[in-house]
Amino acid sequence: MTGNLPADLSGFVGRAAERATVNALLRRARLVTLTGAGGVGKTRLALRVAADARQFPDGLWFVDLSAVRDPILVGEVIAERLGARSPARLIGGGRVLLVLDTCEHLLDACAEMAVGLLERCPRLRVLITSREPLDVPGEHVFAVAPMGEDDALELFAARAAAVLPGFALNEGNRSEVARLCAALDGIPLAIELAAARVRALSVPEITARLTDRFQLLSRERGAAWRHRNLRTAIGWSHELCEPRERLLWARLSVFAGGFDRDLAEVVCADDALSPKDVFALTSRLVEKSILLRDGSRHRLLDSVRAYGQDWLAGLGGEDAVRRRHRDVYLALARRAEAEWTGRAQWRWALRLKDEAANLRAALDYCLETHPASALRLAASLGPLWYACGHLAEGRKYLDQALARTALATRHRSKALLLSAWLAVEDFDAATARERLAECPPGTPAYAHLAGLVAFIGGDEVSAGRHFTTVLACDPDLFLDWPGASLALAQIGVCLAVSGDARAATVLDECVRRCVASSDRWARSAAAYGLAILEWERGRFAAAEATNAESLRIKRDFGDVPWAVLGIEMAAWIAAATGRPERAARLLGALDRLWGPANRRVLDLPFWAVGHARCLAAARGPGLEAAFDAAFAEGRAFDLDETYAYALDDVPVEVPPELSPAERSAAELIANGLTNRELAVRLAIGERAADLMVERIMAKLGVSTRAQVAAWVGDRRALRL
Repeated sequence: MTGNLPADLSGFVGRAAERATVNALLRRARLVTLTGAGGVGKTRLALRVAADARQFPDGLWFVDLSAVRDPILVGEVIAERLGARSPARLIGGGRVLLVLDTCEHLLDACAEMAVGLLERCPRLRVLITSREPLDVPGEHVFAVAPMGEDDALELFAARAAAVLPGFALNEGNRSEVARLCAALDGIPLAIELAAARVRALSVPEITARLTDRFQLLSRERGAAWRHRNLRTAIGWSHELCEPRERLLWARLSVFAGGFDRDLAEVVCADDALSPKDVFALTSRLVEKSILLRDGSRHRLLDSVRAYGQDWLAGLGGEDAVRRRHRDVYLALARRAEAEWTGRAQWRWALRLKDEAANLRAALDYCLETHPASALRLAASLGPLWYACGHLAEGRKYLDQALARTALATRHRSKALLLSAWLAVEDFDAATARERLAECPPGTPAYAHLAGLVAFIGGDEVSAGRHFTTVLACDPDLFLDWPGASLALAQIGVCLAVSGDARAATVLDECVRRCVASSDRWARSAAAYGLAILEWERGRFAAAEATNAESLRIKRDFGDVPWAVLGIEMAAWIAAATGRPERAARLLGALDRLWGPANRRVLDLPFWAVGHARCLAAARGPGLEAAFDAAFAEGRAFDLDETYAYALDDVPVEVPPELSPAERSAAELIANGLTNRELAVRLAIGERAADLMVERIMAKLGVSTRAQVAAWVGDRRALRL
């Protein structure tokens, strides 16, 4: 079964009636929303229902939206979690359950996505968790209530035993635990936080401390009931913290999606907290279950972070902490950009992915307070925006920053170039031209970009002129993103598909530079270009090996837009080497992976012809039924399965290559020359001409002159 349900590490307790009710709702309703207070257990219940479900054999998917703040990103995050550019294509007609978690801050966007997917996917079920209903037609709402006494007691006992081995309910403590759970209103989050304290306090001591806290929080008459109850549990944890622990908690709340301890020391330390204090107090907050540890990183639960943010606002000095957070991530982005083309590239790719939420938070803060800083930060994140799969987000932030900063500066010029370049990679020629018009001309980066804009606009002649300008320049003049190596790789690919004889030299130079600098990512682009050249020469084994090299790197980086081109090439090779079912499966997988933007590459002649030829070969006469079955199989692949299939080790049976003389003869055959005319043109005997034609047909695996002509026609078409 496909899906991504997270493992339940602590065990689910109780809620038998609720599980049965929600499961029954999902059998008769296509959209079910679990509502209730923060901390009441909506997410855990949704995950358990999903794990119990047996009526969704085609997939169980979970999408956590708690870290998303911009409604525009909802669709992108859902697509990323499902590993598909188009979730609707992935789901199709399958019996799938999609859980969208924590939707209350994104109601309109979540409602639009849920309804849109349900309309396009007839057997899909969507399970929502939110503090408010989506309020759309067809929605069935189930209110998740606080736990009853029996379930609450069982939950407390299970969590207490996890931190204090040997703890168990008995006649001596049962009534005290029941009293504590009742005081916590049966809210699971509050119960779990309370249970974590049995390491230091007895149950009666916990209850005694909690009584004062309830009384304090109950005076917040202006807050919603759910906030009062959630704040009871979190506020009680806060009460148990030392003053400096509370201060660190508040300061850590500026981090989004997790953080490394070394950055926390920089952001949170000042005269009140030294770096050593931050180090020690972080460990204390982990022990007190305020901070969660995830490998080398730490994070605050969303509700715990929100509590810290409120506390930070009340303390004063919030802006100073956020400025330090901004400065740390601006420095990190600049360092990542500077070291991207070196040996640290892979480490930076992983780091940028880990820090995406913090970089987003820093950008949002900059846009609100200092747009010029937002421009510098967004313009320094080329590796994240493109290489690591955040293309749409990068375009959004660059557009916003450029709109708020009109002063002509080096940073603005850099941002304009990157914005135009990202538009090119999105095959958005119109926007790319607009941005290019604002860029200062006269640099290699400008000429490179102008060539790319012309190329995706279908003007290969103009593109070639611009590329000639670039190739005449010193590559070391590429001071900003994307750098000389990637520029050479992109130019090489464009020249290769245009049939320009310079392609091989350019790509070879790119590979040389990449090897010298350990630039794996640019090398992957160059490898794709070299695969194109091998493909055009009919050297399919070499094309497959080189394409696989490119595709493996793109897979590792998460660069799906470029990876789909490699998967497309793998399909072409399969079709050309007598493996129509493999080609069909890859085409099926691509049908799900192509997004509206990167699908536009199929409008360009080289890819349009190659795709059409591949489709025709894979679905030729007598192959229709097998094609349809294999296509459907491939379309059901998730992203990881697609990579695995495209990169498998199935040997390729390649027809022997034609010699240069034989390729020339094949061209003449395609032009209609007879064997006798062929002998005259090549200045060989008629018997030699007869043998050459026989040898050409044997190598190509064909039996007629028309089939030879078709082979030549395919090669010619690829150069159009």
